Amino acid sequence: MTNSFISPTLLMGEKQNISIRKSKKSLIFAIILLLIGIICIPIIMMLPLETKGSLSVFLAVISGTAIIFAILQVCFGGKTYIYNPTNSQIQGRAFFCTSGKGQEVIHAIQTENWVLLQKLITPNESSVKLELIASKDKQMACCQILTFIPYSFEPLSDVLPLSPEAIAEILKITGTKI
Repeated sequence: MTNSFISPTLLMGEKQNISIRKSKKSLIFAIILLLIGIICIPIIMMLPLETKGSLSVFLAVISGTAIIFAILQVCFGGKTYIYNPTNSQIQGRAFFCTSGKGQEVIHAIQTENWVLLQKLITPNESSVKLELIASKDKQMACCQILTFIPYSFEPLSDVLPLSPEAIAEILKITGTKI
């Protein structure tokens, strides 16, 4: 099981209702780095002339490195997916299921047979994977079952929309939270 997994295929069905924003953690980290870089500059200027040798070079390297990493963090930092109608963050999960039982997993989800689904989910990696995304308020959720065909997982089912009750049951079965 992976925690921060969001499949682009699963997002396609709700594309008009989903926006991508920069992660708050990434922005806060970038701001801290930028402040460190900026604070080092006046410290270098205030150093007495007799101590400016290696200390000023060290502070200049820290300043430059911090500013460069802050810029990189803003450009390439983490993303947050938001479900626009409720302004709720979208989380993703991936669960492995018993190998060779992909059609049974699809049937269990479509018929809401949670007892069968619980038997099919396994803690070990296998060739059948259930990918799930849901908004934190559980107003939007969908899943897709994939099977491993050498060198990648390929869709075994279409994207299946889930009701708030279904997502609650799947999360209860797997012992995870969104």
